[in-house]
Amino acid sequence: MKFLTIFGFYFIWTAPLALCQEYNDYSSFISANASLAVVVDQDYMREHNVNIMAHFQKILSDTIRENLKNGGINVKYFTWSGVRLKKEFLAAMTVMSCENTLKFFKATRSNSIFLIAITDTDCPRLPLNEALMIPFVGRGEEFPQMILDAKVQNILPWKTAVVIMDETLVNENNKLVESVVHENTKSNVVPISLYLYSINDHLRTQKKRQAIREALIPFQKHPREYQQFIVFSKFYEDIIEMADNMDMFHVNNQWLFFVLEDHLRTFDHMAVTQNLAEGANIAFVLNETLPNCYNSLNCTIQELSMAFVLAISKLITEEQVIYGEISDEEWEALRYTKKEKQDDILVTMKEYLKNHSKCSTCSKWRVDTALSWGKSQEHNKGHTESFENRNKYFDFVSIGYWTSVLGFVTHELAFPHITHYFRNITLDIITIHSPPWQILKKDSKGKIIEHSGIVMEILKELSRMLNFSYVLHDASAIDPHDELHNQNETDGLLGSLTYIIPYQVVEMLQANKFFMAAVAATVDDPDKKHFNYTIPISVQKYSFISRRPDEVSRIYLFTAPFTLETWASLVGVIIITSPILFIINRLVPMQHLRVKGFCTMKNCFWYVYGALLQQGGIYLPQADSGRLVIGFWWIVVIVIVTTYCGNLVAFLTFPKFQPGLDYFFQLDRHSEYQQYGLRNGTYFEKYAASSTRSEFLKYMEKAIIYNNPHEENIEAVKKGERINIDWRINLQLIIQKDFEKDKECAFSLGKENFLDEQISMMLPSNSPYLILINEQITRLSQMGFIERWHQTNLPNNKCNGRGVMRQITNHKVNLDDMQGCFLVLLLGSLFALFVILSEHIYQQWQLKYANRNRTSFSN
Repeated sequence: MKFLTIFGFYFIWTAPLALCQEYNDYSSFISANASLAVVVDQDYMREHNVNIMAHFQKILSDTIRENLKNGGINVKYFTWSGVRLKKEFLAAMTVMSCENTLKFFKATRSNSIFLIAITDTDCPRLPLNEALMIPFVGRGEEFPQMILDAKVQNILPWKTAVVIMDETLVNENNKLVESVVHENTKSNVVPISLYLYSINDHLRTQKKRQAIREALIPFQKHPREYQQFIVFSKFYEDIIEMADNMDMFHVNNQWLFFVLEDHLRTFDHMAVTQNLAEGANIAFVLNETLPNCYNSLNCTIQELSMAFVLAISKLITEEQVIYGEISDEEWEALRYTKKEKQDDILVTMKEYLKNHSKCSTCSKWRVDTALSWGKSQEHNKGHTESFENRNKYFDFVSIGYWTSVLGFVTHELAFPHITHYFRNITLDIITIHSPPWQILKKDSKGKIIEHSGIVMEILKELSRMLNFSYVLHDASAIDPHDELHNQNETDGLLGSLTYIIPYQVVEMLQANKFFMAAVAATVDDPDKKHFNYTIPISVQKYSFISRRPDEVSRIYLFTAPFTLETWASLVGVIIITSPILFIINRLVPMQHLRVKGFCTMKNCFWYVYGALLQQGGIYLPQADSGRLVIGFWWIVVIVIVTTYCGNLVAFLTFPKFQPGLDYFFQLDRHSEYQQYGLRNGTYFEKYAASSTRSEFLKYMEKAIIYNNPHEENIEAVKKGERINIDWRINLQLIIQKDFEKDKECAFSLGKENFLDEQISMMLPSNSPYLILINEQITRLSQMGFIERWHQTNLPNNKCNGRGVMRQITNHKVNLDDMQGCFLVLLLGSLFALFVILSEHIYQQWQLKYANRNRTSFSN
């Protein structure tokens, strides 16, 4: 067992080593020198009137001789940019134009050669993890390269931008605008649609402010529209002040300011943004280039050579240490591959240049961005310090920096709130228990431990979509003696009321102590309120409840399928058809074809009547003429019977009710309603006072305003003496409760919804997040979530159309349905008794008449 374990470990250890040895065909620095190709495009140097090949050779050879103690570097020099390097080269240093650099990188990439390139400014940066590119950037020429790097590295993932520049900068740096609109599909450079506006930087005082205002007016759009601004101006403080006055710093706009300073200085973010409101997205790019940084191509070559030689020296030393501790077989399996060496060289060179660069590669710009969303909540909790004349709702953090060697090195987004919204901070939200909108469950200490309801479901989804956590605070805990709150919890009235908002909620929102109020509130005079309503999360409709109309009696159900005219026509057809059959039978010329059963009018009548009941008869006409009459009569019988049976089933299944109160204007026609009821504190009460509908005014004159179930008097409604007005969902709750109690639908809801009441949530009046909240609520509504939560939390009326259909589907024929059948049998029996009595009377009369004639004849 021990042998198997050792063998298994040996196999696991040696298998990957053998696999690495199979693919690692690049020589170790212990057995071979590193190979470097130096490519200097003489045509490019000639265009710039510079000849550096001799300087390059001297600088590189001196650097290798002085700093590489172990091993060596084989260097080959080329003066043609189109040279094709073989795979034996580890790296290549180039000085050539941007276009040729991109082509050369593509060629060397296929041969796994590490590229160290010096090229023009305003050149799309090579992949940072595969190559080292140093654009030769002069002092004050960093902006085009910075903009281009921001696009390549997706620091500014914008499709459009408004660029505001000083005229002097536009005239002196024409490549800056080109870098904004630059497009290169191969280098993944996406163009930005540009709106360029230049400001005369020679203006002063009021003229300067007027020029800035004219530049911003075309972009003063609705806050729902997203806009991005890039500002290159020494008047950035005036631009910030003017844009703030024009309400252009809102949650959907992004502002990037390049502070045009030639040397490092202390920049006071708070002083610049002291008047900005919470929620602004603003970032600054600040110059941190060292004063002793100077431009020199030879100096850049010196620093790159030193960085490369030190990286090779470090690798050689590491290989020697490892080689001395393991066997030759293990060394062949564990030694660095070519790609691993190149990655290590790249990391070492970047670290060296970052710490020791003093040439053009030492250009450095810091990027600071504002964290402002939700800062008022942190300030209220005491998490931020207050400074005099400083904006307490802003925190500025450095998200990274830019250098000509590394491009942008960032650990955070330039505008983090645009992508991450509230960055998972905790916000305080005030609410109150009000089913079915807000349902709060508390523990014995009064702490909210569970919450549900329509508004709470919306709040949960908003927290997920906008990336924040929240703590709920019950407004009733602020003032437990609030009469309105106590009344709502103890009056026992079914349903909800949103028109009256607890004063604690309004006070706290006005003081800006809570992010929002998760309370369902009726939208009423929004322009006059000291807080903001969101867009409606629900529209509640007012209707009325009354006694359900009585069902029409079914005692005459069997006459219902036909109208009175149809029954009269049917009787007439029977009366007419009987003589026709009698006459046709008598007029048959052949004696043997005459049927004795049809020789009397009475027999013909009973035959026609019996056929109508599908009873048939013992006689059939023998003549063709008689058969035609009977045949067509049976066709009539089939149509009549089929129609009657079908309609009779429908009348048995679907009950018919007496006319009821369906619309509000019909109230004057129903004098049986002596009482009118209305819940206290409804929106309808205020609306009716200013309404032009006379029926509303008449209703309010007679209305009884109730606050408790006793005054609501549902029993009077059930008896048909009263009607009540309320939200349709509240009335549905009453119907549902009564149905669950008696298993019978005793109430009727009006078909008319005569008033809509919009329900919204609430935010502080100065909240910059109203647009953001409204956008998310709109999305939830469009996706159907809000409708689903309404269906889940609001009552389902079991006496509505669907409930009636279920009752019809499960309907069983009862005595009320069949009483008409027994009435028909009773009438038939009574008529038969009358006929048989008549027959007896007629027989007695005939006997008396015969005896009288017999006596007269005897005399």
